Amino acid sequence: MKLPNKLLQIAYYNALNGNVSYGGSTVPVFDVVPPTQEFPYIVLGSQAIVHEGTKTSFGVQAIMDVDVVTGFEGSFGGKSQVYDISDEVVQLIVTRAQTHFSLSGFSCYVSELESSTILEEITETHILFSNKLRFRHLIQEL
Repeated sequence: MKLPNKLLQIAYYNALNGNVSYGGSTVPVFDVVPPTQEFPYIVLGSQAIVHEGTKTSFGVQAIMDVDVVTGFEGSFGGKSQVYDISDEVVQLIVTRAQTHFSLSGFSCYVSELESSTILEEITETHILFSNKLRFRHLIQEL
């Protein structure tokens, strides 16, 4: 019995890195955001793995969180940017996961968007919008 956590993280990074853009610029993907990073960006967040197998097979339900973060100086800006970038992320993950995720020793046979939650935060210098995307995958060890 092996866990697919690391392989799933790598598969997400490979699916998104260099493949999401906004306004002609590529949106960077991070596990940990550098302190000087400009907006927008994508953060690969938490994972949860729940056993779904039987005595003879090992399957899991994998939940993966992805945050799309945008920000604007001052207190003026809109959610349009976070919506557009999120749409690209969803299309890449849901349509590519079953055929493009390289999960050596595993097969990903269900990939779907479980939820999308838009949050807004006003700081001293920026207005931030983030879309907390949660994806669900059913993965079986081969």
